[in-house]
Amino acid sequence: MSDNDTDDEIILLRAEFPGHRIGTETIVDRIRYVARRQRDGARPHTVITRDLSELRAALEAGRTSDHRPLNG
Repeated sequence: MSDNDTDDEIILLRAEFPGHRIGTETIVDRIRYVARRQRDGARPHTVITRDLSELRAALEAGRTSDHRPLNG
């Protein structure tokens, strides 16, 4: 995937999952894709991966999770 394709995919993910802050982190020479919850109720809380497809799959799985709050 080219850098432009990656940037485009991140833009699409941000639009599709507005409850998460989605971006990249680089440590030494390794790029990781990161999604962090920004709204209560958004699931999962945090995803860190080397693969954008895996990031998307984790965020999509969070939408269909049968999670219920502990206090209600």
